[in-house]
Amino acid sequence: MIKTELSDVYRGYIACLNKQDWPKLDQFVHDDVTYNGQRIGISGYRGMLERDFYEIPDLYFDIQLLISDPPHIASRLKFDCTPKGTFLGLRVNGKRVSFTENVFYEFRNGKIWQVWSVIDKAAIEAQL
Repeated sequence: MIKTELSDVYRGYIACLNKQDWPKLDQFVHDDVTYNGQRIGISGYRGMLERDFYEIPDLYFDIQLLISDPPHIASRLKFDCTPKGTFLGLRVNGKRVSFTENVFYEFRNGKIWQVWSVIDKAAIEAQL
């Protein structure tokens, strides 16, 4: 897969998340996906995302930086949202917070196979 194709697939994946179009998630995510070193499979990955949207009803993934080096993608995502209760162990309780996530993906057969994610929890703490 060339850089532009991989970037387009990733942008399609982010659009799928923002629409919460869960039936299409398997077009972008490998059945055996791992998240931060743990194999959770596509059902676990979908469950994680559904839980995120439940806990953060106004969740929106905003790509700030995207670097494609097939079979990898590096992305910096920005969030400006209002978690309902506890988020990352912090009692946010409906306060609007802004933070970023640095996430790296490895693709296999055109689908996300591995995900490594680091969320800027300190940025959230500073706003509470």
